[in-house]
Amino acid sequence: MKRISKVTAIALTAFFLLGSVAVLAVDRPFALNGKGVATFTLNEAGIPVRGDVTSTSNATHLGLCTTVGVVNYTPANDPEHPGRLLSSGTGKITAANGDTLLIEFSGVLDPPPAGSATAIDKPVFHFVGGTGRFANASGSANAVVVVNLATGAFEITMVGNIDY
Repeated sequence: MKRISKVTAIALTAFFLLGSVAVLAVDRPFALNGKGVATFTLNEAGIPVRGDVTSTSNATHLGLCTTVGVVNYTPANDPEHPGRLLSSGTGKITAANGDTLLIEFSGVLDPPPAGSATAIDKPVFHFVGGTGRFANASGSANAVVVVNLATGAFEITMVGNIDY
């Protein structure tokens, strides 16, 4: 009887200890498609220097989600591509269940063709933590953002990998 009690105690101890071991992060595919609007702050020449962004999207691992963020723009000073702007910023994606995923990104906003207000940015997003299951998230995703500089409306598509 004592032997069974000791075995049971050891088994229960092992179960509780193993149950407290952190789950290892797993590299998973990530995709996001969404629409939103950016409210631009312009410099004296009418060039965007900042964009306050809000969007709604559908993303793997998040479901229907919302994003808020800030994009900063600086001139690229590229004589071969006049008007090109470097973009960088941060944001927070909130999942359907309230978990958040923090992002940092950088890219290049190409000026729109003559007679058009539509520009294309190709940022690279980095996942840098969050809350809930995304507390230690990492990974990256390439994106294409098609933005109307006159209205601030944009569409975004992201594809990459995320570890959490």
